[in-house]
Amino acid sequence: RQISMKLKGLLSLIAVLALLIVGGFIGSQNTHSVMVNYLIAQSELRVSLLMLIVFLCGVFVSIIMFSLYVLRLKWRVVSLERQLKKSNRVESA
Repeated sequence: RQISMKLKGLLSLIAVLALLIVGGFIGSQNTHSVMVNYLIAQSELRVSLLMLIVFLCGVFVSIIMFSLYVLRLKWRVVSLERQLKKSNRVESA
């Protein structure tokens, strides 16, 4: 059962890497530039580079959100384990 989970994770990783490689090839063919206006500055970037930057920002924000969610769940597990130990002590007394 654990082997199938590891295999599933490996296949998912390969699929994501394949999609990123295909996206990189397609993006490298796109040479159009766009003007990007920041709050305090502006610059001209290739569309593929801008898409990469936005994608990486999305990945970073997703990792942070997922980490906070997992941390909250771990805190909940610790809290429930404490409650369980407390209730077991009360029952045995």
